[in-house]
Formats: sequence, structure tokens, C-alpha cells
Amino acid sequence: MSVSQPLAGAAYHRTLTRTRGVWWRLMVSSVLGVVGLLVMSVLAAAAVFAIARLLGYSDFTFDSSNGIDAGEMLATNLGLASLILVAGGLVRLLYGVLPRWLSSIRPGLRWRWLVTCVAMASVVWLLFLVLGTVGAFVTRSSPLDIGVVAFVVVVLLTTPLQAAGEEYLFRGLLLQALGAARIPTWLCCGLSGALFATAHLQFAPPLFADRFLLGAVLAGLAIRTGGLEAGIAIHTVKNVAVLIPAGILGDVGDALDPTSVTWVPLVLDAVLLAIIVPWIIAIARRRERALPASGAPAGYPPLPPPAPPAHRW
Repeated sequence: MSVSQPLAGAAYHRTLTRTRGVWWRLMVSSVLGVVGLLVMSVLAAAAVFAIARLLGYSDFTFDSSNGIDAGEMLATNLGLASLILVAGGLVRLLYGVLPRWLSSIRPGLRWRWLVTCVAMASVVWLLFLVLGTVGAFVTRSSPLDIGVVAFVVVVLLTTPLQAAGEEYLFRGLLLQALGAARIPTWLCCGLSGALFATAHLQFAPPLFADRFLLGAVLAGLAIRTGGLEAGIAIHTVKNVAVLIPAGILGDVGDALDPTSVTWVPLVLDAVLLAIIVPWIIAIARRRERALPASGAPAGYPPLPPPAPPAHRW
């Protein structure tokens, strides 16, 4: 298959250049993304199960009825992380574009910008993480055991991959597929958020609204900053801030799929996003103004020309 070269100067969501068959490609991307997730999740679970048995854990099983342990979290995160490969394969197969164009308009992942975004998101969610962790320690009735420590280690090591996997599918492949259909920018963000919320299969209004808000905002950030780095950073830090206190308390299942639903998480996320999003955009603008005449820092290939005004977020 020949490789398509994205249009120079196109905004992130207008990267894919196919002008024919955009709607069926969008539908196939959505369906195969779900199928890929299911297949890779089964493979990840089988791999974790086999490795646990090889390491001598003969009683290891997947049973979320008694809480989610380190092994189950590892399998879940590895399954979601595989969406990086799924999204990359689909954009290559359906659009003939190299997977690195999903990362950013550079193309490729901008590692220094990713680290900067992680630092900013960590500052915004730090108080929430600290208060949640301290509260979990105070509430916990027994000392920490090896299971809790293993869970925290798994969260710290694999949550960035899990968050990246979801970003590459929803804010990468599907957002660009929506943009290829020449849908208005605001609607691309809204539909990306709706797909992201629907994929969680949690339709209680507060939960669905929370997922929709996060998905739509991160889609807007991907367009405005020209890549997935900001979304990966926010998604990672937010999930870590929720999962670590939940793991210490032993109620991860309720944190991921709560039975008592309120609007408080939505309000909290809206406030935190209202802080981090303008901050990231301001720093992104400062970085753009600081670029040399070539449009790229030393060691990077030149940036494409600025996107046309009609494609700006």
C-alpha cells in the first residue's frame, strides 16, 4: 500500500487526506477499534494469566467480585495500551498514513512537550492526589500488604500506557477520521467525546457527562496543540490520582464503576480542566512564539506551515 502524505499546514484533525470513502472509513475505524480492543484485551489477560502461573501463582484467577487486584489491573491496562497498535494499524490500513502522524503534526511524539504537560497536570491534580491518599491511609483499617504495593506499582508503571492507548484511538484515529469527513471542528470534538463516553458503557447521566466532558476537552486540546501529548498527560495524571487512593482503600471496582452516582466528580473535573486547559494553551502559545525561524527546535524536523484560520480551534 502506498503511503499518503498529510497536507502541509493542516490542523491536527485534518491530517488524513482521503477525500473518497471517508464515511465508510470512519465507520470501519470505529468498529475495528472496538474489535481490536476486545481481541487485545483477551490476549493481554491470557498473557498475564500464563505469566502468573509460570511464576508460581497457581491460585491466580480473574475475579473482580472481590475487588480488582494488581494482576487484573495489569491485564486491563495492557489491553487498553494495545490500542496504540490498533489505532496505528488502522490508520495505515484504511488511510495509508504512517502511524506517527497520530502522535502529532510534527510528526511523532514530542517527548519534551509531553514531559512539560505531565508536570503541569501533576501540579493541578497534586492536591486531589495528596488528600485522597492521606484520606485512604486514615480510613484503612489494616496495614498495607504486598497486594496493595503491587497494585500501586502496576498503576504507576502501566497507567501512562493505558491512557496513551485510549488517546491514540479516540483523540487520534477517530478524531482524525471525523476531521477527514470535513465535519466542523466543534462537532468533531463533540462526537469524539460522545464516542469516548459511550465506550465506557456507563450511561448514568453524571458518569456519561463526565466522560463526555473529558473526551471533548481533550479532543480540543489535541487540535489546539497539534498532538496527543496534552491529552495523554491529563488522562494519565487524572487516572493515577483516582486509582492510588482507591487501591489503598481496596475499592477500585467502585472507583471504576461506581454504584452510587453523584454529580460531584463532574463538577470537580470541570474545575480542574478549567485550570489546566488554559494553562497548557498559554504555554503552547509561548512555545510557538519561541520557535526559531525554521519553526522547530534543534534536533527536530521543520514544522509545516501554520494551519489555515478556518481550521483553528
